[in-house]
Amino acid sequence: MSRLRVALVQMEVTDGDPVRNLTHAERLIDTEPGAGLYLLPELWSSGYVHQQWPAIAQGSTPATLTALKRIATKHRTVIGGTLISLNADGKLVNRFWLVSADGPIAHYDKSHLFAPMQEPAHLTAGTARHRVHLGSWTAAPSICYDLRFPEMYQRDAVDGADLFLVPCEWPAERADAMRALAIARAIETQAFLALTNRTGVAADGTEFGGGSLVAGPGGEVVAAAGAAQGVVLADLDSSCVTESRGAQPHFARRRAGVDW
Repeated sequence: MSRLRVALVQMEVTDGDPVRNLTHAERLIDTEPGAGLYLLPELWSSGYVHQQWPAIAQGSTPATLTALKRIATKHRTVIGGTLISLNADGKLVNRFWLVSADGPIAHYDKSHLFAPMQEPAHLTAGTARHRVHLGSWTAAPSICYDLRFPEMYQRDAVDGADLFLVPCEWPAERADAMRALAIARAIETQAFLALTNRTGVAADGTEFGGGSLVAGPGGEVVAAAGAAQGVVLADLDSSCVTESRGAQPHFARRRAGVDW
């Protein structure tokens, strides 16, 4: 499967209402059947409702994962996005889940917590990277603020990642930075990067401007969304990554003591 159709599901989120958000997400997915991977935004089921997070993690998230398995089965696909969850120690985490017809097949806990959104006060940071094979692709999940830490992406690329999945809840006032960082990470790693961002206005008045995109190994924008809700499709070919890395083998030229 050198080719992969990715669907960026850019959606408005009703803060604190997982049932309504799940119904909304499924309706959007249903509008564009046939993709091999659907990527939902960061915290798409809940938004930043800090006081409700414990109850959502314990009650709603398991039910949401079961529903995602059902939707993945219906569309014969894989669905990714982040949900407030509990780790093995019972601590709250912002967890990227990748779900297929077999159920959850991979997860990653957000490593870099964003202080302006009060994440360090409520969440436990992840401590490990995870990669998952999707056919011939090696996908590496990251989450929103992680984009500002290029070393993480370079490490994954050296270890074979050719597709980065980045759910975001990135405020509109910093939209230019989000786009620039996403394209830079794709260029630096000579990989595809798929990013889905929330859109609309949160309960606290924060505006999210969408701008979901897929960037290619040369920094080219393969697909992009505006500010409106909807699903944007991109057809990816892993041979583009192979060709880019073969023509310019940048990672082979890294120097110990200088680059790591």
